[in-house]
Amino acid sequence: MILATMQKHGVRTLAWLFLSLNTSLLASQTVTPARFRSQEPEAEHEREERPVTKEHLGELTERLQRLVNGKAVVKNECQLQEQEVQVEESSQITEISGCTIILVTGKTTGFAAGPRHVEFTLSANLADLTTPASVQKQTFSQCKPIDGVVVKVMSRAAPGKTVHVTRRENKVEAKPTDSLRGDLSFFFPNLAAAQRAARLMDQVVRSCGGKEWPDEDDLP
Repeated sequence: MILATMQKHGVRTLAWLFLSLNTSLLASQTVTPARFRSQEPEAEHEREERPVTKEHLGELTERLQRLVNGKAVVKNECQLQEQEVQVEESSQITEISGCTIILVTGKTTGFAAGPRHVEFTLSANLADLTTPASVQKQTFSQCKPIDGVVVKVMSRAAPGKTVHVTRRENKVEAKPTDSLRGDLSFFFPNLAAAQRAARLMDQVVRSCGGKEWPDEDDLP
């Protein structure tokens, strides 16, 4: 009888220990995921609210300027006006103030009678441009590149936004003309440089508040 009593108490003790351990495990399994769920949104919130500093924006625009100036130069052999001429097109960023960029593109055509130079000054608010910038190889029916290829980097203006252009020509009687266009673009003689410029262009546009180009269904 004593043995039976001890066995009975032993079973109760084991049952109590089992229930206590099981309850503890359930509690830990319930609390732990909730803790991680509460931490993740905080991290996302911190990333979204982190502002772009003027210093960081300045670094990005300076890098873009170094990447474009002296490197966005392409040369072609072309058949124009029954002549075989060399056409050189180069772009450089002459000014960046905050999110306003001035890009000057010069096009020089080497005619036998003398070179003809046309200059286009593009002024754009980077916040009005969109991502992603496109990278496209260019082909022309009457021209062929002298070195490498011709690759165009283009960032389109958002719907309803424009890029201001002033055209000047090296003729005495020519007067500057103003117009509007829907993109900011420049050319590189190789694909790798164009891709680097496009990626950096997207970073700068996003830092200034530029949005992704809308889907066709969202266009007005």
